[in-house]
Amino acid sequence: MKAYVIYFTTIISVFSIKSFGQDTKNSSIIVTKGSVVLKTDNTAKDDRVIVGYYVEETINAAFGKRVTKYEVSKLDMVYTNDLGPNNTRVVTPIYRKTKTRTAQGIPFTKTLDTVAETIRPVVVDVITPAEIRNNAAETVKPVAVNVIPPSEGQKYLTIDVVKTYAKVLSKGYKSIEMLTKVADRAYFEGDLTTAAKYYGELLNMNTKLDAMYYYRYAQSLKGINQVKKGEEMMRLFESKNMAYKVSAIK
Repeated sequence: MKAYVIYFTTIISVFSIKSFGQDTKNSSIIVTKGSVVLKTDNTAKDDRVIVGYYVEETINAAFGKRVTKYEVSKLDMVYTNDLGPNNTRVVTPIYRKTKTRTAQGIPFTKTLDTVAETIRPVVVDVITPAEIRNNAAETVKPVAVNVIPPSEGQKYLTIDVVKTYAKVLSKGYKSIEMLTKVADRAYFEGDLTTAAKYYGELLNMNTKLDAMYYYRYAQSLKGINQVKKGEEMMRLFESKNMAYKVSAIK
């Protein structure tokens, strides 16, 4: 009788594990460690991809609430510490259209004129005294000297395209590509003054940009104490990002 009870209990355990695995697979909400909630859906994003994540943490207290916002490039970079009860951490994907990126460093091949030259061994004749030469029964062999050719110089020249764009912009010539490249580098290197300048010029030239450029412009403005204008750009970012997600669902 005991053997039957053990066998029956084992079958129930295996069945429960399989049922739990199927429920998890069909879930449409992803919950990671800590209090992180990722807002996502199964709708196809056409030609757009996720390039980052916008994180908003809300801490509720008796005297009010504190909201912390930041942007990360990967999901595993989001803080996962426990925020406590009644507090939230919401992660929103940031989308943009896919495009072919050009390499930052463009190698230019420098043609070197090479001269095909045959290096022959140098023959040195050893002259012996007459009395030894007459009695010597062996032939003096020539001494071969190897000549090592000089090493070739560098064949490639690397050019920093973004620095070149920055010099062109300083002279008054502008394009969307140049403004985007220079502003992005300044933003990620912490030069928020330069980033705010060129992001502002970029949005003046083209208002139909991806939502993440409004976010970076807002953070750059806040970093140089232009808080009011930065908050205005942040509201534009949130409205554009939400509008795209609604259109993608439709």
